[in-house]
Amino acid sequence: MTTDLWEYRPGSHPAADLALTGYEVHATDGPVGRVVEDAGDHLLVDAGPWVPGTRVLVPAGLIARLDHLDHAVHLDCPRARLSSAPPVAVDLTAPLPR
Repeated sequence: MTTDLWEYRPGSHPAADLALTGYEVHATDGPVGRVVEDAGDHLLVDAGPWVPGTRVLVPAGLIARLDHLDHAVHLDCPRARLSSAPPVAVDLTAPLPR
C-alpha cells in the first residue's frame, strides 16, 4: 500500500475543527520545531530550535501520529529527510503567530 505524501494517513488526521498551529513537531531523531501554519495537506514548521532562522514544509503524509494532549506532531522520518527538502519561500521577517 502506498501513501500519497500530501494526504494524511488513516488515523493521523486531526479533527475537522482542530488546527495544528502551535503544536511541537518531533522527527524520529529529535525535535524539529513548532507548527506556524496548518495548510491541510502540509504543515509549515518554524525549525528555529533545530536550524535557526529556517522554516520547513512537512507534507501530511509524513505524520505518523498526533498527540492532542501534549500538542505534538510525531513524524515517521529523521530530521535529515526534512533538511533535504527545497527551501520554503516565505518572509522570515514576518512575526510568528503566538
